[in-house]
Amino acid sequence: MKVILTTDVAKIGKSGEMKTVADGFATNYLIPQKLAVPASGGAYRAWQHDIASREDKRKREREDAEIAATRIGSTTLTMGVKVGDGGKLYGSITAKDIADALARRGIQVDKHKIELDEPLKSLGTYKVAIKVFSGMTPEVTVIVEPKG
Repeated sequence: MKVILTTDVAKIGKSGEMKTVADGFATNYLIPQKLAVPASGGAYRAWQHDIASREDKRKREREDAEIAATRIGSTTLTMGVKVGDGGKLYGSITAKDIADALARRGIQVDKHKIELDEPLKSLGTYKVAIKVFSGMTPEVTVIVEPKG
């Protein structure tokens, strides 16, 4: 029996995929648990329409991500911080600080997408990768220098 999955089902497939499963498995488990709907009539046509709209959405997201990646790759952030003896920073520069600095430049980035293993705790120039889209991780240059 052909069904369209409404949620991700382990070892079967992801939400939105059409799968062929045993009749009993579909009628006794997948459909009553609302994990799938039968792939017939209106559901099948709606599924085909969803595929087309999902592709359009994915294409738009990719184009937006490419623009953001170009902007991020050409951005240099200069972070002025208080410095103690021996060039040690008071505090550190975290992913949130970098996300805030990018936001002030008009680039919205989720702090969880910034690939910073540990906060920056010393002066210098760093390349920080930011995951924008699947397979796209441009690097922003962060310059940490003393304030004042």
